[in-house]
Amino acid sequence: MKKILAYVTPEKHASLFDVIVAYDSGADVVVPYTEITTEDMRDIILSGVFTRHSDDLKNTAIFIGGHDVDMGEELLNSILKTFNELPDSLRVSVAIDPDGAYTTSSACLVKIKSSLKELSGLNSTILAGTGPVGQMISVLLAMEGSNVTLTSRRIERAENVCEMIKRRYNVEIKPFEAKNDETTEKAVSDSDIVITTGPEGVRILPRRIWSRFPIKVLADLSAVSPCGIEGIDANDDCREIERGKIGIGALAIGKLKMRCHHEVVKRLFEEKGIILDLERVYEIARGFDPT
Repeated sequence: MKKILAYVTPEKHASLFDVIVAYDSGADVVVPYTEITTEDMRDIILSGVFTRHSDDLKNTAIFIGGHDVDMGEELLNSILKTFNELPDSLRVSVAIDPDGAYTTSSACLVKIKSSLKELSGLNSTILAGTGPVGQMISVLLAMEGSNVTLTSRRIERAENVCEMIKRRYNVEIKPFEAKNDETTEKAVSDSDIVITTGPEGVRILPRRIWSRFPIKVLADLSAVSPCGIEGIDANDDCREIERGKIGIGALAIGKLKMRCHHEVVKRLFEEKGIILDLERVYEIARGFDPT
């Protein structure tokens, strides 16, 4: 029996990245559903669960993509609501990873923890953190007990994201406006961990700033030169970039992210009815050797 993955996205086009990974992870057929709203999900679920015997439903799964984390979670809620209308035997497995944010943030946290072990009580700053990856890194750090600050060039944007995170995940994130060297310096001055999740090819944190403070770990999520943090190479894998300072580059994080992403898709077809949300994806990532 073929393993069929319904790829659901609110965007105009399906992510080619996600489709390729799905096939490489063992899906036989990937069916893209684009421009999907929460109102569409019930019909998609019913079409998926009534076409096969309940014992065979582990061969049907759903993957939520797109670029908007909040919208992705709304789609997931619609799926769960529909499941609640059905007998327990009529379930398919579901994963959510908008913009790769859940797998990437999980991989990033695993890399950081391999250097620091304990994150509780540490101060973390996410520079340019209002995108999907920055949001999810903030959530996971807060869940680990870190004191998290999330920055944007516009305080309104940072505040809106932090409010969404509070509503969705019930964790407190501090919004901060960092739009120049002076405010960036203030943002990182008492940080143990600094992570940049800004646009590719944009330098966010120069060495002259970060080298002045006792930051323990610096992680950059941009693989395009120039990297977001000056002094970090995309391939740096927990390398000491200055005495007492560990640097982690985007490609080192990306390798673990890809292993996690492949494993997420594989697990969708191992049993029916599992929900691979942020916490479950993070659990999967923690099962890998971070080296």
